[in-house]
Amino acid sequence: MADLHTTLVHFDLEPGKPVQISPLVQRLTADNASVFTGPGTNTYIVGTERFTVIDPGPNDQAHIDAIMAATGGRIDKILATHTHEDHSPAAVPLAELTGAEIFGLRADSSYEYIDKTFLPEQDVTEGQIIEAEGCRLRCILTPGHLRQHVCFLLEEEQLLFTGDHIMQGATVVIVPIHGGSMQDYFHSLQKLKGMGIERLAPAHGHVLQQAEQVIDELYAHRVARENTILAVLAEHKKGTVEELAPLVYPELEGEITKGALAILWAHLQKLVDDGRAKRTHEKHWIVGEEIWEIIE
Repeated sequence: MADLHTTLVHFDLEPGKPVQISPLVQRLTADNASVFTGPGTNTYIVGTERFTVIDPGPNDQAHIDAIMAATGGRIDKILATHTHEDHSPAAVPLAELTGAEIFGLRADSSYEYIDKTFLPEQDVTEGQIIEAEGCRLRCILTPGHLRQHVCFLLEEEQLLFTGDHIMQGATVVIVPIHGGSMQDYFHSLQKLKGMGIERLAPAHGHVLQQAEQVIDELYAHRVARENTILAVLAEHKKGTVEELAPLVYPELEGEITKGALAILWAHLQKLVDDGRAKRTHEKHWIVGEEIWEIIE
């Protein structure tokens, strides 16, 4: 996100290379760089002798081998922030290798890109404490990117593992058909305020300092985008997502445009929920027949 200015803690994001980002935490980046994953999915390893793995990543043998090498296979718990295919599929093979327990939220969606193998014995709950070696991880439910999304707060360091709720240098994609909600996303951002969180460890990108400032800037960015959409609707009165997207995002092109369409759809749905816009036709996904209009 071009207008997000924060102080970053820079470490190399080299796939397969563990990097110590704090006394208790290593980061290991998967070799799955893309337009939507940035430099790759970050797996975080918490502990010094016995380990908890957060967002184990894709079911990629090289990445699984790297996690096993970094931990010596001494993994007690595996946590996933959500079940997209770049975050949770390595949980099952790692658990089979180590006997680790699996924690997270199973998805209630069977759409594309959802990992259907992630089946924790019991879904985590708001405020639940997961005991790790010498530390505690508190579960904070953060629906938005998906309905089933959770962040984990390492209380001893006030470090929040944000999954795809907050990413460094990029806007989070929210897809309503996958259970994403812009309304929920706004609420989940605000929920993190005042918790004393100091740093953010995203699943994509570098560690972010000044957590409250980052949250404020993300929230302001989303409000500004919503205002742009309202201005476009006020001028053009109505349009499909495809018709409105070039007016809201004139700078975008290529593969990332698909993500922008999804985010625009999520914003429009929030405006409908807020009573500020309406739509005609109940259609699946983004189709030309679905018209969004401003309520004046």
